[in-house]
Amino acid sequence: MLTMPETIQIHGKRRAPRYYLGGVVELTDLDSGRMKVALVRALSLYGCLVKTEMPVKEAARVVLKITHSGSHFSALGRVVNCVGDQSSRGLGIEFTEIDSNDKKRLEACLTELAAAHKLPPVPSP
Repeated sequence: MLTMPETIQIHGKRRAPRYYLGGVVELTDLDSGRMKVALVRALSLYGCLVKTEMPVKEAARVVLKITHSGSHFSALGRVVNCVGDQSSRGLGIEFTEIDSNDKKRLEACLTELAAAHKLPPVPSP
């Protein structure tokens, strides 16, 4: 397992670009054991935005299993913010642990998304 570095924002900028993603995620709250299938709306090397009505507290630890275009990867994460209201809730999730094979799949997915958006490939940190 690789441990992802702590969140760092320099002058309000993100550490890595985010890309729109219409992928599916199986999200499990480790504290309550609740599981929900939801949509991933944005994805980066360090985290994602998940659209879900499932109430999850900030700092909650979660397991994510993300699927997009036939590929998949898993990661552990923590909820860093909750956005929206009851009708349109989203969770900002930071990846905290991801194994090396899943990280390669994530990087491949981001490279594919960057190419689709005509952006430079995602560099490895």
